[in-house]
Amino acid sequence: MATTAVNAAGTAPAVAGTRTVLVAGASGFLGHHLVRHLRHRGDVVRRLVRRGPRAPDEVGWDPASGALDRAALDGVDVVVNLGGASLGRLPWTAAYKEEILRSRVDGTRILAEAVARAIDHDGRRVRLLQASGTDVYGDRGDEVLTETSDPGDGFLADVCRQWEAATAPAADAGAQVVLLRTAPALAPSGGAIAPLTTLIRLGLGGPIAGGRQWFPWITLADHVRAQLHLIDSSVTGPVNLAAPGAARQGEVVAALAAAMHRPAVVRAPRAALALAGRDFADFLAASRRVAPRVLLDDGLVYLHPDLAAAAPWVADRGSARSE
Repeated sequence: MATTAVNAAGTAPAVAGTRTVLVAGASGFLGHHLVRHLRHRGDVVRRLVRRGPRAPDEVGWDPASGALDRAALDGVDVVVNLGGASLGRLPWTAAYKEEILRSRVDGTRILAEAVARAIDHDGRRVRLLQASGTDVYGDRGDEVLTETSDPGDGFLADVCRQWEAATAPAADAGAQVVLLRTAPALAPSGGAIAPLTTLIRLGLGGPIAGGRQWFPWITLADHVRAQLHLIDSSVTGPVNLAAPGAARQGEVVAALAAAMHRPAVVRAPRAALALAGRDFADFLAASRRVAPRVLLDDGLVYLHPDLAAAAPWVADRGSARSE
C-alpha cells in the first residue's frame, strides 16, 4: 500500500505567493527540470514515486494497483502529471503498446479521482496540469492545428484521447484542468529525441521519411517556462506546448546540424522506420503543423520562438547546465 512520507517541512504552508505542487513523473526528463525550477522560485514540491518513499518530499503510489494515500493532496494547490512509459523504447510490440496506454491512462485516472476527492473534502480550487501530446492530432498534412482542432486518427492519437479523457473526474468536480499537448522537446542532451540529436552530432543525421512533414517542437527551456506560466495562469483546457516557429522535419535536422557544424545527409526512408513497427513509423512520419495559440494569447514570451534561436542553444552542451 502506498504511504505518504512528507515531514513537517514538506507540509508547512508556503510563504505568500508560493504554491504546493505535487508532481508525477518528477524523475523523468521533463519532470526533473520542472521540479528544479519550481523549487528555485520558492514553491513547495512533493514528488510521487513508485517505490517506498526515501525523502521528506516523496509520496509513494502504485498506479498499477490504484494505490495512492488519501492524504497525498492535503494542502496541494497544483498537481502536475508528466508520467508515462517512454516512446523512445523500441520495438513497439503489442505488449509495449499496451504499456504505453495503461501507464498514461491508469495513473491519470487515479490522480484525477484524488483531485476530485480533495475538492469535495474542502472545496479548494485544485489545478491539474495533465500531460498529453501533439500526437493527438494525428497525421494532418499542411493543416494548421490549434487547440480547437479535432483529434486525428492513429495509435498515439487514440492514446492521447483516452489519456485526456481520464481527467474527467477532476473536471467534473470543478478542478481547473489543463491538457499539456506537448511537442517533442529539443535539448542539449536527454529527452525523447536524444537519439536524433546524438546522430546529428555524429554526422549521421538527415531527413526522416522525406523530411517534408511538419514537425512540432519546443526547447526544454520553453517547455519549463510554459508549465510555470500555466501553473500561475487561469487558462484551462487543451494547450499546445510547441514553438510558434513551425518547421518541417528536414528543416529541424538541417538547423541543428548547421549549429553543430555537422552534415545532415543520411536519409531514413519510411520503409526502414517500419522495421521498428508500423505505429512507430507513423509517429515519426506524421505531419502536424501545430500552433500554440493559447500560450501566445495568454502572453507567454518564448526564449526560442524559432529554429534560428533554438538551434544554437541545443548545440551548446553548456546550455544543459543552465536548465
